[in-house]
Amino acid sequence: MDSRHSTVAESALLGLSYRSRTAALNEDYPRVLVLLTGHFIGMEDGYAAVQSLNTGHVRLRLWAEDGLLGDLGAGELIRCTGVDDLIHPVQASLLSPADADALFIPVLSLSLLSRLVQLDTGHPFVSLIVEMLCAGKPVAALALGAEPEHYRWGEQGLSQASPLLKEKMHSMVAAISGYGIRLLAPSDALNWLSAGSAPLRKQVLTEEDITAAVKLGRTSIRLNGPAVITPLAQDTARQYGIEIIHAGFE
Repeated sequence: MDSRHSTVAESALLGLSYRSRTAALNEDYPRVLVLLTGHFIGMEDGYAAVQSLNTGHVRLRLWAEDGLLGDLGAGELIRCTGVDDLIHPVQASLLSPADADALFIPVLSLSLLSRLVQLDTGHPFVSLIVEMLCAGKPVAALALGAEPEHYRWGEQGLSQASPLLKEKMHSMVAAISGYGIRLLAPSDALNWLSAGSAPLRKQVLTEEDITAAVKLGRTSIRLNGPAVITPLAQDTARQYGIEIIHAGFE
């Protein structure tokens, strides 16, 4: 078995072990999908931010880009982030906004930043980020990886960027902020959902929703996240054969 297959197998086994633990988590906690990319700066701060977020009332799941997963392996990524639900590459291709209540990008690499600015939806991370933004769901990123004035850059001997290069980074960061991505300092990670994003409340499915679906000729209703279904809605759905699908992490 080559190293890539070994990494995939390790990821799958660790994901299975995680499922036994998730049953104990509060189902009302928002599901936060962490998109992790590699970068020459900000990795330690990104890992620490994920660990901090993991101490809050959220359910985290990690999707690492192929290159990073191949370089470090599933076990090392889990050790660094504290998140032991690592998405299998096959599962990643099936993700949609229904599978998370929010997105967190702990390491905003210049590569990902550039793709975001160009709305390069051929990249799977960018495609999901754009879909989440269009669905009105919170997306946040640590901006450190694109802030050359940050002291972390000086610590690593990277403080000599030209004014034009700095201006380009700043303009790209401003662009994605305008798209709706909230930019954070590492210390803000734990509280970003409660501090500035729309509250993640349960949906309420009523009889009126069911009858409206019937009139539209629909045979199912998909609920994106935690929901309350009224007893009358349940009865009406059974009467008309409307399937209620609870979307969420598999």
